[in-house]
Amino acid sequence: MLREFLRTLRVDCPPWARQLGLAREHAAIAARHERVSAAWAPHLEASHEAVLAAAARCRLRRRVLVIGAGDCLDVPVAELVGQFAEVLLADVVVSPAARRLARRFRGRLRSIVWDATGALPRLAAGRRTITLTEARLIFEQAEPGSPPGGEPDLVVSANCLSQLGLVPGHSLSAAETDDKLPDACAAAAARRHLEWLAKRSGVRVVLADCARLDIAPDGRVLKREDLRGRFGLRVPDRAWRWELAPIPEWSPDFHRVHEVGAWIDGPR
Repeated sequence: MLREFLRTLRVDCPPWARQLGLAREHAAIAARHERVSAAWAPHLEASHEAVLAAAARCRLRRRVLVIGAGDCLDVPVAELVGQFAEVLLADVVVSPAARRLARRFRGRLRSIVWDATGALPRLAAGRRTITLTEARLIFEQAEPGSPPGGEPDLVVSANCLSQLGLVPGHSLSAAETDDKLPDACAAAAARRHLEWLAKRSGVRVVLADCARLDIAPDGRVLKREDLRGRFGLRVPDRAWRWELAPIPEWSPDFHRVHEVGAWIDGPR
């Protein structure tokens, strides 16, 4: 826990990102990857392959925008730098890993703080009083604005769709008495993000959870929570399983596994 706390101090992020628990969430994700990196490897490889398949559809190779870049574990950064004139890593938290990539590929890659929802500063300002209905409306009506750096030829939504509203939702005071609030925020933020992506003129690839599963040691599915229908996603172009938290990472009784999809749209 101390190591995770110290990791939160090393990231660059606005005060509202810390207030909404996003620096803490980043540190938790990075720490989990360190603990179970072997279990994550097939998921990260599949994510890389999907991004490169989307890149192959691009007619122009001027700019890539990666949304939810984090530590770029699921993004083939070196390959994208080799194929495009500029790679822009965007997230509400800029990690030391992202800063190192910016130094390594100086002049070709930039790492910036950017709120893809357009809602988080307002949400943080009212986090102690906002209700479920108000939070959902904030996400639904938010305007993220134009893509940072200009319209990209490739935009990657990097395994962040289900988290855009979920983590901030858990940080609202109303979530303490309304357990439906985080999921309502997650659905509203995800649908708004997909609307924004659909307006982009370049190739778009969305890497996102389709479902969350609890799987017993003998392989039985104990619980399955659908996300694809909740977010309004079509059947993915590619799909695989991500062993997010093998026993005992999440629970001593089951593995937490995500079904992940890749949706690729735009020019061929």
